This record gives sequence, structure tokens and C-alpha cells, in this order.
Amino acid sequence: MFIARAALLIPALFLVLPGAVAAQSDPDDVTCHVEQVPMRDGVLLATEVYLPRRSGNYPVALTRSPYTRGSLAAGSNCDNERLLALARRGYVGLNQDARGRYRSGGAFDPFQQEGNDGYDTVEWAAEQPWSDGRVGIFGASYVGATTLQAAARAPPSLVTAVAEITASDYRDNWTYVNGAFDLHLNLGWTLAFFLADSYRRDMEGSGLSLEEMDRRVAARMEAGRRDLLSEWIWILPLNSMPAFREFAPYYYDWLAHPDYDDYWRRVDVEQRYGDIDVPVLHTGGWYDVFAVGTVRNFAGMRAGGGSPAARNGTKLVMTCCGHTRDQGLITWGPEAQTFDATLVDRWLDHYLRGSDNGIDTEPDVQLFVMVPPDTGTEGGGFYLAADDFPLPQARPVRFHLSSGGSANTRHGDGALGREAPSGPPDRFVYDPADPVPTLGGNLCCGDFLMRGALDQSELELRDDVLVYTSAPLAEDLAVIGPVTVRLWAASTARDTDFTAKLVDVHLDGIAHNVLDRIVRARYRNGLRSAPSLITPGEIYEYTIPLGDTATVFRRGHRIRLEVSSSNFPQYDRNLNTGHPLGQDAEMVTATQTIFHDAEHPSHVELTVAPDVRIPAGR
Repeated sequence: MFIARAALLIPALFLVLPGAVAAQSDPDDVTCHVEQVPMRDGVLLATEVYLPRRSGNYPVALTRSPYTRGSLAAGSNCDNERLLALARRGYVGLNQDARGRYRSGGAFDPFQQEGNDGYDTVEWAAEQPWSDGRVGIFGASYVGATTLQAAARAPPSLVTAVAEITASDYRDNWTYVNGAFDLHLNLGWTLAFFLADSYRRDMEGSGLSLEEMDRRVAARMEAGRRDLLSEWIWILPLNSMPAFREFAPYYYDWLAHPDYDDYWRRVDVEQRYGDIDVPVLHTGGWYDVFAVGTVRNFAGMRAGGGSPAARNGTKLVMTCCGHTRDQGLITWGPEAQTFDATLVDRWLDHYLRGSDNGIDTEPDVQLFVMVPPDTGTEGGGFYLAADDFPLPQARPVRFHLSSGGSANTRHGDGALGREAPSGPPDRFVYDPADPVPTLGGNLCCGDFLMRGALDQSELELRDDVLVYTSAPLAEDLAVIGPVTVRLWAASTARDTDFTAKLVDVHLDGIAHNVLDRIVRARYRNGLRSAPSLITPGEIYEYTIPLGDTATVFRRGHRIRLEVSSSNFPQYDRNLNTGHPLGQDAEMVTATQTIFHDAEHPSHVELTVAPDVRIPAGR
């Protein structure tokens, strides 16, 4: 079942939830100190310990972050508002610098280090004299990765976890997406969040003043922000990009492991759901860069969690945007990023303190359903409560591609409809020297490109973008769940990419992106299969899972599908040579052919919830 409800007008929950809970007592009721916590290999990790001043044994709320410091020179210095608030409410709050970050020892190696370190920290916390032996772990984005990596190691003292806007498989839908290197994310995230501390650590012991170190770090960061879009994204081969060589060697490890191998397998949460035996609260956003992983984590835990409590207790909350908050041309109203801001606190209270607050009987799924405007840019939406996701009553609906062979640009003859596919194939030339530029979407990090829902009309004038558009809809169509594109295509190249973008065309002609994704031809047989090059001229079937959404295509709007071969710099350019990924500088153009006939029924499959209606007044 599902229930539509009014959204809660409460500040959104994001990252470490600053100020989400008002202090219930004087700040002097909390003490804080830093402890160096030993890991199994002897490395010490700096951990802020926020304690209620009244002595006793308390449950522990742990977060493990590579982002603790907010400035170049200063540390968190026991001023984390979220942990202070938890301590005032009767928890011991722990805020740990990840290995190799800020005050912690060791070398930072994203993803690879977090499982063992998380396990060791949970068990250390449970044994301390101020602990009652019960530990919960929480966090968002990469801190969500530290959360799930710890949970997947099943430390005996872990009671529950909260994983916010985070991924499930760090090869797919983080460093790569369906085989394409997520260039913008990997460059922007590494630069914006990791390089400053790495530069500073390298200068420690040099005798330089803090002010001089600040100056040098700031200068290098400013240069990086200047060069990322103007120079770095264009460098070929990808693995020759020099800026990260000294301070972020893991970037080159990602490039050296384009296939799903042991490097990725050992940190793949999707392979470890059976090892997670505690209930997990998953939160995310439809335009978030990790939306796919959030939904997969929920579904995987529901189906294969390691205990009845894990399977039955796991819940999902999806807002509009996550990392894409406050961006985009189309806005979704004041309710778009809100849900009950007390939810995480009540979750922790229930599982760590035994509070009978009803959290276990609340809906398992809460979804924000986006409602775009007919004209202008101010949209809205509403929340939906359900027992599962996708909604049990949802059904697949296919819209087939058709044309007269000239679907190039939005002025072409490409059509999208429920009738059988028809018409001669469409063709375009993909030139990696002139790729289709990224325009909005599920992006992160560092604010180098605009994220979210933007007008795609100008891109749809490019001759290398095929555009298929439906007739105006006779009634509202609620699309809630996965969207999948299947294309039958041929290329003159030995390897290439195909992209697909689902678009909502408003009454005034604004065409905003709903979902988009990519597939690399050599990985067409599955992301965990061995890569296989294609034969030029041969027709292959390509499946492009666009991810999940919850949106209403309103009456009079048109559904549109864009098909091309690049989305740059969100994804690296396929150079069409078939050479090893990341090691190539040679570029060749490719002629792409998209088929849509009885034998090659190219289509987009939407998950439609026929009983969902926009509430009156929305």
C-alpha cells in the first residue's frame, strides 16, 4: 500500500546533521577530548570523544570521516555540533578522522581501508569504561561508505547504522558508471576534499609557519579549481594527468582497475548484504549522485540482509536532491529536501536506548514525488509512504522509438510512443574531440558544473543528439521506480559509448532532464563480466539502466528520450579505438546507427504507478 501525505516543513538532514537536535541542557554538561585509537596494524586514528559530564555508561554514536576539518590549519577541535547534541541527549559521540586524514596516522586509501578500521573502532568503543557496549554508526556520502564498510564486517557490538546519500558498489556508480570513468566526480571530489590536507601534511616538519602553509595550500587549490575544467579534463591519456600523482595516488589505482576485479570486489557492499545483520536506515535523493546505490542498498538489505532484524528493519527515505541541493533550473518547492528531521535521532533512540517511539512501525519507504511546472521553473511535489520500493502496484510501460530516419536534433522526426517501433535507422557521428557537454544531472563534487534539472533544449540542437518525443500526454503519468533504456545499435568503432537521457518537455518548451546514464560497449554483457570489444558494423543490444525516480509527467507534457555517445566531462570520452582504458591518446570518429524496427525494438521502459495522483492543491 501507499499513502500520499503532506511534506514536513522541517530543516533538511544532510551530512553530519549540524544542529538537528536542540541542546537539552547547558553545553557545560558535555566534555570532549581526543584519543588515539589503535587499529589492528598499530596505526592510531584520532577520535574526538564527546561525553556527558555525568559519569555513567552510555550507548555510542560513531561517525568516521575524512572531512573533519573545516579549514586548512584548524581541526574540528571538539566543536562538532551534531556530536555535542548527541552527548547532551545521553550518548557518547565519537568523531574519528579516517586513516591518513588530518590528525590520524597512516595513508589514506579511499574505500579500501574503511572496513577493518570501522570494525576495530566499533569494538574499541564498546570496551571503553564510558560505554554500555552498544554502538551505532552513521554518516553521509563518503562517511556513508565508512558506515557501510564497517557494518559489512559485522562487528559484534554494532547495533544499527544510518547510511545517507551513499553508494553500494564503488566501481559502478562511483568511480565508474556502466564502464565509463566518472571523470568529473573523481577529479572534483579529489581536488575539493582531499588535496588541501595532503599538501599540508607534506609540509609538516618543514619549519614553515602555519600562515605560509595556508598560503601555499590556498594557492595550489586555487590553481586546481582554475585548471580542472580548462585543462585537466582534456588531458590524454587519462592516467598521465600529473596533478594527483604525488598527493592522491589512489586516483591512478582507480584508472588501473577499470574492470571488476578483486580490488573492487573486496569493498563491494552489494556482495556483503548477508554480512550486515543490523537494521539500516538508508536516505538519499533522486538527483543525488549516489541515488542508484541508495536504492540498491535498501533493496539488497530487504532481500538478503544477514538477519530477520536487518531484513525487516531496514527503511528507505528519498528526497529530491541530496548532493544536488540548492541547484538546478527547476525547483521542487520548500518540501523537496525535507523529511522528519528527528528521524535519525528517533532511530538511534529506538535501537541504542530501547525507546518505544514507534520508529519500527512507521512506513518502510518514504518518497518525495516531484511535480514539474507547466510553465516557468517553480515545481513542487508531495511525499508518499509505502511498504516497499518499487511500489507493489507499479507496472512497466514501454515507449518505443520511431522515426523516418532523421531523428537528429529536436527538430527531427524522432517519435516516442506506445505503438510498435518503426522506420529506418537513425545515424549520427560521434567525435570524441567534440563531445556533447554535460548539462545538469546527478553530479558531485566541488561545484565545478551546475547540477540538477536544467533545460536541455540547446543541447537538443546538436546533430549528434537523437531526439525522440512523445505526443502530449492525455493524463498525468506517475513514474515511480526504475527506468531502463534498451537500444539496438551498431558502430564503426571497436569500442564506443551510448548515452540515454529521459526528459520532461513542459508546456512552454522547457525540457528538463529527469534521468541520464551511459554504457560502454565493451561492458555491454554486464559490469562484472570480462570486457569484450565489438565488431564494427555488427548490431548489438545495449541495456542502459537510468536509475530510479519519482516524478509525474503531467497532462499536456511530452516524454522525450535523447540518445548520443558522450556526456562530458561527467564521463570520460570513449576514444573509439578499443585500446586499454585510460592509457590512450589516439582518437577516431565513429558513425553510430540506432535501429528501431520489429527485430530491433529499441525502447525506454518506465515504471508507472497507476494509482498515484497529485494531491489536490499541489
